[in-house]
Amino acid sequence: MSDMPWFRAVDVTEAELARWDAEDSGRMVRLLREERGWTRTRLAQLAGTSHAELARFEMGRTVPAQPLLVRYLRAMGYQRTENPR
Repeated sequence: MSDMPWFRAVDVTEAELARWDAEDSGRMVRLLREERGWTRTRLAQLAGTSHAELARFEMGRTVPAQPLLVRYLRAMGYQRTENPR
């Protein structure tokens, strides 16, 4: 049973969820890139992608593929760490 019986999930399509993921992931990459003062060209070169591909990603126009997101994050110096338990 739900802890919130008054809450009813909104019907959301897979396409809508993918769009939200695309917008959120792209926004995060853009903010992290801008924090570093990097251009799209610099990040794209370091990640091995094109400026245009990064621009589409940051604007949420492409559904994020996890490997692409990971490439951008690694290019900015983020590494996977194990969760402490």
